[in-house]
Amino acid sequence: MNLLFVTDEQIKRAFGKVLKELREANGLSQEALAHAIKSHATHISRLENGHKQPTLTTLFKIAEKLNVDPEKLILKIKSKSS
Repeated sequence: MNLLFVTDEQIKRAFGKVLKELREANGLSQEALAHAIKSHATHISRLENGHKQPTLTTLFKIAEKLNVDPEKLILKIKSKSS
């Protein structure tokens, strides 16, 4: 896949889908995940809805709380962004 042809919007939407899937698979609410990474539920909601992108620090915190390696998280996002 050539990521040069993937838009920021596609990446944000793909991240949101992956985040929601993993969060639900871990049995966490948006509030619980937000609390675990010292954020707010509205931030998690905006990430899941593709309105925001996480910082690299936030991505690592999310990956840790969702029991997934950051690399695998990124690969899941990449596969959904095409």
